[in-house]
This record gives sequence, C-alpha cells and structure tokens, in this order.
Amino acid sequence: MFATLPNSIPINRYASGETARDGSSGRLGPAIQRRGPWGPVGGPRMRKSKSRSKARLAASAGLTTGAVGAALLVAPTAALAAVSVTPPVVAPGDSVTIVDTDATFANGSNATASRVQILTSPGTTAPVCAATISTTSTTILAAEQAQTTSSTSAKSVTFKLPSGATAGTNGQVKKYVACVYDYAAGTTARQGNQNGYTINVGTPAVLNTPIGLSGGGNTVNVTTSTNVFANVPTIGAQFIAAGECASTYGTPVANLATTVSKTADNAVNLVVPAGVVSTTAAPAKYSLCFYNGTAGTSALITGSSYSAGYLTLSQGTGPWQGGNAINITSPNPFLAGVDDPGVTFEAAECAATYTAARNASVIEPVSAPRKVTNSRLAVTVPAPLYADQTAFNTALGSNMSLPWNLCVYAGTTNASSALIASHPYRVTTVQTSAGVTPKAGPALGGSLITVTGTAFPTTAGAITATLGGTPLTDITPISTTAFTARTPRHAPASNVSLVVTTAAGSHTLNSAFSYTSAVVANPKTAPNTRPIDVIINGVGFEGAPWSNTVTTGAHIFLTQGNYNNATVDALGTPRRANAPVADCNNVLVLSDTELVCRVDLTKRLNALGTAVLSGAPKYNAGITSVTGSRVIIGDGNPAFTQEDVGKAIIDPASTPKIPTGTVISAVISSTEAVMSNPASGVLSADDTIVIASTNSRVVPGIGTTNADDDITAPASTFTNADQGLYIAGPGIADATTITSQTGGTAAVLSANASATATVRAVVSSPNIAVPEGSYNLQYVSNAALNAVHTDTSYVQSAISSASTFTVSAF
Repeated sequence: MFATLPNSIPINRYASGETARDGSSGRLGPAIQRRGPWGPVGGPRMRKSKSRSKARLAASAGLTTGAVGAALLVAPTAALAAVSVTPPVVAPGDSVTIVDTDATFANGSNATASRVQILTSPGTTAPVCAATISTTSTTILAAEQAQTTSSTSAKSVTFKLPSGATAGTNGQVKKYVACVYDYAAGTTARQGNQNGYTINVGTPAVLNTPIGLSGGGNTVNVTTSTNVFANVPTIGAQFIAAGECASTYGTPVANLATTVSKTADNAVNLVVPAGVVSTTAAPAKYSLCFYNGTAGTSALITGSSYSAGYLTLSQGTGPWQGGNAINITSPNPFLAGVDDPGVTFEAAECAATYTAARNASVIEPVSAPRKVTNSRLAVTVPAPLYADQTAFNTALGSNMSLPWNLCVYAGTTNASSALIASHPYRVTTVQTSAGVTPKAGPALGGSLITVTGTAFPTTAGAITATLGGTPLTDITPISTTAFTARTPRHAPASNVSLVVTTAAGSHTLNSAFSYTSAVVANPKTAPNTRPIDVIINGVGFEGAPWSNTVTTGAHIFLTQGNYNNATVDALGTPRRANAPVADCNNVLVLSDTELVCRVDLTKRLNALGTAVLSGAPKYNAGITSVTGSRVIIGDGNPAFTQEDVGKAIIDPASTPKIPTGTVISAVISSTEAVMSNPASGVLSADDTIVIASTNSRVVPGIGTTNADDDITAPASTFTNADQGLYIAGPGIADATTITSQTGGTAAVLSANASATATVRAVVSSPNIAVPEGSYNLQYVSNAALNAVHTDTSYVQSAISSASTFTVSAF
C-alpha cells in the first residue's frame, strides 16, 4: 500500500494590501502573487505542492504502508486554494469548466447563473477584467447564457465558448481570457480572479490511454482531429502537476518533460516520464502540454489531461447494467495488512471513508470483493448502476459514457475504513451490432465492410471485432451507430458470426457474413492447342481433398458462367445444371494460399462434365443449307447435340461450300444448328460434311478397298503423328482411327472400308479443344453431382475479374 499524503498548508495568494478577487484587502501572509492571462503579474505563480516528508517519516518509524495510508486519510490537512480550467485545451464551441476555490460564484443555471465574457485581446495591465460587466464587442464576446451554470458550493462555473472564439493555424492553441460576473439582483460585479482565467482554444489531444501507473514508463499514443503538428519538426512535451498548461515551454520540472516521436501531422507517441507520480489514494491529475519546440519561448499548440495512479483495471469502461468482472492489480502491495477490503463504485469522487449505504446512481457497494494477493483484487461490478435504461439514458444525455470511480477501502466498517486506492471507471451501454454490408466477400480478405449498430465508441482503438473468429483490421469509427473495417483472410465459410468488443463488453451477431472462396489465376489466357500450367491463389488449399477424377474431390474447374452442380434431369439423364468445361488437374499445393495446376485446353469435358469428350467425327448427317445462310439442317442421323458447339464443320470437297475454319456456334435442336460463317453455296443432302475437332485437316486422294483396312495416299500424306487420329470419309466406318502408317503413302485403319474408291477424307484429333472465349477458373470443394445440397461443408469460389480466363487459338 502506498502512502497517502496530505496537501501542503495554505499559502496566501495575495500580497498584503493587494485587492483580492472579491475586492477585499489582502490577507496576512507572504506576498505570493497571481499569474495574469499572458504571464506573471508582479511575480511567479505558486502551484499546489505535495510533500513526501510524511511518507519518509512513516517509513522510518516502521509503519506499514497500509497503516500510513489509513492514518493520513483519517486526518487530512487543509488543502491549498486552487484554480483549474478544464479541459486544458477546448475545441471551438465546446464547454469549459472553471473551478476556483477562492471564488464566490452565483448559484444557478441559465438566467440565474453567473455571466461570462471572453476577451480576445485582454492586454497585460491588471486588473485585466473590468470591475463590472462590459458591453460586448468584437473583442469582448458573451458566452451563451443558455449553456451556462455556476455553483457557490462547487466554486465552479461552466459555459459554452461563443462562436467568435476560434482555434489558431491548423487547430493550434489560441489564447483567450474568461471574465466572470455576478448577475443577481441587478448587480454586475466581477467575480473570481480579477485577471480572469486563461482559456486555450484549439484542437484537444486525444490520449490512448489517458491514465497510467505512477512512475511512468508507459507509451501514450496521441492523436488530434486537425494537423496541429504540421510544420513542427521538433515537438516539446511536458506534464504539469495540478496546473494549467503554460503559454510557453519554459523550463520544465525535472522528470516531467519527455521526448515526442511524431508519426503524422496529427499523431505522436511519447513515453511517460518517471516524475509523473501519484502519492495519494486518488490518481494524481496532470496536464499534458505540447509545444512547437523545446526552446523556453516555444508556444503551446495543444494539450490534454492525464492521470497517474497505482492501480490497473482489466476493464476501464463497462455497461451500466453491471455484472462484469474486473481484475484490479498494482505494482505495489496496496492490500498489505488489509484482510477484508471494502469496494464501492461511486459516481462522485471517492469518499474518504467507506459506506455500505446503497444509493442508486451515487454509491454502489461491491458484494464480496476477492483479495487474490496483496497487489491484486477481483470484483464484480454491482448490477445495475442505474435503475433502468430510461434512468441511464437521462443521465447519459449526449455523452458517450459517464464517469464513476472504483474506490478501495481498508475495510467495510462505515465511516472509519479509510480509502486506500481508487481508479476512474466509466459507465456506458453495451454496443449492439445490427448488420454487415456487404454480407459476403472473398476468403482472401481485404473487403471493406460497414458494421451498423448502436453505442459504438468513436475513439480510435476502442473497438475490436472478429468475423468468423478472425480479427477485423483497419477498424475506423464513423459514428456511434457505424464503423468500417477490412475483412481478414479466412477459410471459405457461410454465415459466420461477428463479435464486436469494446470496454463495455462484447456483442455477437450471428449469421453476419459469408467468406466466399475466390481465386486469382495467373496466367489469365492460354491457347487451346497445348496444355499450360496455371498458378492459383486462394485460401484453404492445404486441407482440400484434391482428386484427378472429375466427379469426386476438390478441383479447379474451367467453367462457362458460374459452376452449378445441382441436379437437373435432361432426357432422363441426371446432370449438373452447369457442368465444367475443363479440369485444371495434377494439382501441386505450394501453400494454403497457392497451388499450381495443369489445364489441357485441347481436351474438353463432355456435356455432363464427367469425362473427356470424344473427338469421334460425325459424318453423313444429310446436312443442307442455302447460300449466305449460317443455319444448317440435318437429318438427325446422327443428331446435333450441345457437345457439337465449338466443333469444326468441314466440307472436304475440292471447292468447299463451307469456309475453312467454320465451327458450330449454337445448336438449336437435334436437326438444326448455327455456323460461325455463312455457306458460300447450296449444300445438298448428298454433300459430304464432317463434324470433328478443330484440329483437323482434309486429305485428298485416299484409296480404300472394300473389306480391307489398308488405304493408300499421295506422297507425304501421313506421318507417325497420325497414329491414333480419327479419319472420316465415304466408305470409311464411323469412329475409325489410323493405327499405323508406312512411308507417308499408306496407312492401316482400325476398321475395314466398305467400298473401293478414291475419296477426300478428314483426319482429326481424338480430342475436342475448348472453344475460344472467356471462362472462369473456380475452386470446387466437392465435384460430386448435387454436392451443393448434400455436402454441408461444400464451398465453391465466386467468379470475379481475378478468376476470368481467356481461351484463344494462339
């Protein structure tokens, strides 16, 4: 337990004979004069001091720290009269509170409150404030009376800055002086300090965190809403104990200045120096002041409030409903000699002694606090701290949270158990999450989402969240009802939960988002004349059940449109609603996010997507057309099918009526199809037409012999590469292949010819190439028919610009 030390004895602020705040003559005592608005008036300003002498005496006497703290708190000495203006830096349009323990302010609000005037150019001649209220002008601004309250008992006046009080360049501090006047019973006499109260108008610094352990050493991140640090290469910073920020850097007190690391024009980091300490049960309050350099004359540019204490809370903000657990720790044995500590949550400053009297919204005793060690205490926040939601909302008003204090006492005996430690605690409402927009995004992450809900804190770093158990990044508050964030990389999954956590607690939104599998292909184009290796990036590759069988396991499919394995019944044959066109197989997984697969675009899958499509030619279909038409009519033997789309339609005649390179672009029915080029002449049913692979050629002068598998040809017609290729023509049986060749002029067929003749034949590849065009590469976790409905863990990647793949002829 640390020693709780009293304040030093009162010191008269006025020289004998000097006019005091209330116009009376000076009191007896040494001549300690006040600071004016722009500097000392007749001498240096005296700040409140705190002595450590009693702590040293107690230690030398062998007293325990707990005994010292209790003894000193039971009989505190009188406090030195003090002035505070909070916050240290006020944003234009915000409220200011002046506390002056020597002043006698009016007691009231709005019409009955004290009047406040703001001097824009106060000068340095004392008294700075006129004896009676002045007529307003461009240099004398009136505070908004409807926003003003004052208190005789609290020795305070709170008012809103008038619109004419503005910040300086880049939001840096501009100095003003506030003068306070009585307005009761028609009087207009000056109240409080005759030289007024300095108001620093600018952009306040936001500290993360604004409280730390006594003795410093912790890092504080500082941000501002404007670029107050722009064009300031060297930033001076110092902590001022129980006082306002001085106008200039001056000579800092030892161990209260610190080095500032500038990270942006509106952000810096600093390490709290060792001199920032607390010697009392309550955290010591400091002003953290920033200057445009470290020279003595460097001007103040911004500031904020900071506190140093001896406790650390695992949760500094909690729900007004209470019930949350808090772990209280300290580097010091603050519970030494205390076996039965008393703990309360108090809306005002902690009382000097314990009280068990429950007073809703003022004092809430903790039931059965648990002393874990001499430096650790566990408590449960009383439930609730307010009667109901309406009572809390009324107290909350437009604030984000309400200030309370956690108070630790040396026991639970009313009016005698002394305060031994305390820490600020804020009360708010637990946020709720209502929705995520968009509701789905790629598993690779990086999507910008907007979360809507209620009671979100707007301070940077105050929100953390997970989506499917993985933390969101770049969380940026927009308002109390929305924030944006970036999705992380996550294995593909549907309807995952969002958990948003703040100091008030956590809230879960079920079925908030779906991680859609997405892939990135490289290269993104390839010819349909040879196989090619493709690099695929995505998520979840290491655990996927890869298979080279196109009806089972995981695959990277080439699809036209969005792959769909849902069952449809086409003429009694179950099939995929949209089957793959090709398979990028022989998968080599390099990592969970990268693989290499080989796609052979010379081999197209059949309409069912179950096997490589046979390249066996169709011949003698009785095809007819007219000159200039792209429509062809067949006799249905064999019939046109959708598998014919992309195949070459060849007229092997010496003067062909179908242009070379023509393919079937669409199949209308079993007897009607559309060509890519119009016919150049009239086709009759007697014309020899072949439908085959685009990898085909016409070979003239083929000699066949009835009932013989040997054929002859002109010189250099055949090569060894023709073995296994299909050959189609008059007198040659369907699906006949070349089994061997000799000297380029003779070949052996897989079946006997049915006539003796010399014909023009078509030699074609046994495979059908993937037609030219735009496709998608898609990851499929299960290639089985209807897996989308039967496999609860089924995932397939979404199509996107990153997954498009172009097939060309070169």
